[in-house]
Amino acid sequence: MDQLARKSLEESMCALFAECLDIDTVSVTDDFFDVGGHSLLAAEVVTRINVELEVDLRLRDFFRNPTVAEVCELIAEQEGVVRGERS
Repeated sequence: MDQLARKSLEESMCALFAECLDIDTVSVTDDFFDVGGHSLLAAEVVTRINVELEVDLRLRDFFRNPTVAEVCELIAEQEGVVRGERS
């Protein structure tokens, strides 16, 4: 994933997190749970990410990686596997 695509993905994820949390903004380093998230909202976010981006993010991975930056890294890793860039 190139830097421009990564930046765009991070912006989209910040907007998605903020929308689900019903707050104005979320930074790439904000912990989802520290800014008001809980398990039901986490499930909603993961479902929306999976549907909108056609990825397979798991809820347990989201709990272990609850920032936009970490979620974007997980998505980039999945895209690398899909494209055959990783073995």
